[in-house]
Amino acid sequence: MPRVKRSSIENLRQRVSLLDVVTPYTQMKRAGAQFRGLSPFNPEKTPSFYVHPEKNVFMDYSSGNAGDLFRFIQLKENLEFNEAIEVLAERFSVPLEYEEDGMPREKLSLRKELLTLHNVATDYFHRCFLAEHEESDYIRTYWTDKRRFPLDVAKEFKIGLAPANGGKLLEALHKEGYSADAIRQCGLFYVNDNDLEARRAKPRFRGRLMIPIRDVQGRVIAFTARVTDLTPEDDSSREAKYVNSPETPLFKKSDVLFGLDYARTHLGEAKSVILVEGQLDCLRCFEKGIGHAVAPQGTAITDHQLALLRRYTQRVEVLLDGDNAGRKAALRMLPLALKAGLDVHFLALPQGADPDDLLAEGGAEALTALEAEAMTWIQFAARALVPPELDPGSPEERRGLDELFGIISQSESEVVRDQSLGALALLLSRVDRLALQRDFERFRTGQTRSITPEPDSEPRRELASQALTSAESQLVSLVLHHEQLALTISHIIDPEWINAKTPEGDLLKKLLIEFQDDAWSGQDDFIDRLETDEERNYYYSLLNLSITGEAPEDVAQTCIQALYRRHLNQQQKQLDLKLMNTPAEDTDAVRDLHRQRIELRKQLRTPPEFRL
Repeated sequence: MPRVKRSSIENLRQRVSLLDVVTPYTQMKRAGAQFRGLSPFNPEKTPSFYVHPEKNVFMDYSSGNAGDLFRFIQLKENLEFNEAIEVLAERFSVPLEYEEDGMPREKLSLRKELLTLHNVATDYFHRCFLAEHEESDYIRTYWTDKRRFPLDVAKEFKIGLAPANGGKLLEALHKEGYSADAIRQCGLFYVNDNDLEARRAKPRFRGRLMIPIRDVQGRVIAFTARVTDLTPEDDSSREAKYVNSPETPLFKKSDVLFGLDYARTHLGEAKSVILVEGQLDCLRCFEKGIGHAVAPQGTAITDHQLALLRRYTQRVEVLLDGDNAGRKAALRMLPLALKAGLDVHFLALPQGADPDDLLAEGGAEALTALEAEAMTWIQFAARALVPPELDPGSPEERRGLDELFGIISQSESEVVRDQSLGALALLLSRVDRLALQRDFERFRTGQTRSITPEPDSEPRRELASQALTSAESQLVSLVLHHEQLALTISHIIDPEWINAKTPEGDLLKKLLIEFQDDAWSGQDDFIDRLETDEERNYYYSLLNLSITGEAPEDVAQTCIQALYRRHLNQQQKQLDLKLMNTPAEDTDAVRDLHRQRIELRKQLRTPPEFRL
């Protein structure tokens, strides 16, 4: 693949703010000179992710990841460096120039090719939906009459039709020059291993209503296909009402929430997300002006999806079918939701009621009525697991309480656990509060699961102090923040003084060599010379720290002298060891070793001075 010109990379770095890059993934709030938010890499309740806007770098203390805008996209979307450049350039409409090396200039990375391929497929299916054709007439009637959606919603979200005969999408993709690898891995076709050019690929979706699935940035990465009367009898998945795209380099269904790209921009004053069961339920919410709805991808909701929600809100209102299956699904998600730090409420539907029917007929007012009667999660769980008709002290009540204890124990907050037990005692008026507390503690003691301690409310301060615990680490940070001091430091320090077995020592050696050899060309260029992710993370973690306190010259003086004394003390210990192992009768050797010790003591009294 052609390399992007260095000038283009620097242009992109200067024009794109890291804050704009991270905002789709987590909400950021100003914290002094920096911005702070929940980690985009790990589930957490206490913010430990920092962005330094002036330096355009980030530090995530929960995962140890650090870097610039390219590194962030690499980590979040599992990309190579060049792929991250292309993704950011496309996202922020910054043109790129490539090195001329005889290769086709526009050969795209697979991921970018798959993204553009999905755009082509979305447009193709949508044109089929709107076309003047018998199948198109049927699917529009199905959409407006059977599903009761207006055509405007289909146009806004680019709802499509996969033709019953497979259509001409494959032909169009080949004509556009898409690679066989992209056609093979996009999930829209079945491709035989012997079909190297993917010329005889068979469409995966036929005669189905096509619903595009978008990532949090609004890019189509997969499809949900709904069976219709057009679906051929020989379709291998015809019995399945809904079929998702298979997992691809773009799409992992357990990591994606349908509608989140739309909902995150429509939270407004609601400050909560409505969790519905399916994609059409979600679209119904959007149609009725309820913009803050999301849905899992046809499977039970996952901890990753709940952690994703937690980045945008703390409150989730669950609107699931009013049947037993809906209640069981809600109970399964509760422990995961508490572990993610979410405040869950339930909008109770009557037995057998369907959210789509409710909203189609009653609109947003029907939802408002449900919200007025919303149950807390403990009310919902207690009603489901320990209903009033159970006999007090019966085995059924005991099993129900144990299930409730199992849910409560998943919260990592002692306050939430205590409040939940208090609320449960009020709901079960026949149960004594202290007895309930004792039973809960016995339940927890009997569990093999360990409770994760409450995260530190100020992780940055603790980790920052840990990052600068050695003279080497302080000097690295000093050189990165005060380049004007680096040349003088590089000429004073002897490389032998540095402990290169540590990450900070190794990094300091590399930095000082750059200045000694007059090869320093800036921080962005230096990062390319680092060999491992550990080195890069450590480099960026120091770059992200704000240097305060002592004057830089004083810090340099203190650290240089610390390295100098440590080196001489180590030499002195080696001499002492030699003296112990040298026979006393070897007077010349003993005398020479004593002279060396005296010389070392003199040197210790005259450490080097830092002078610009």
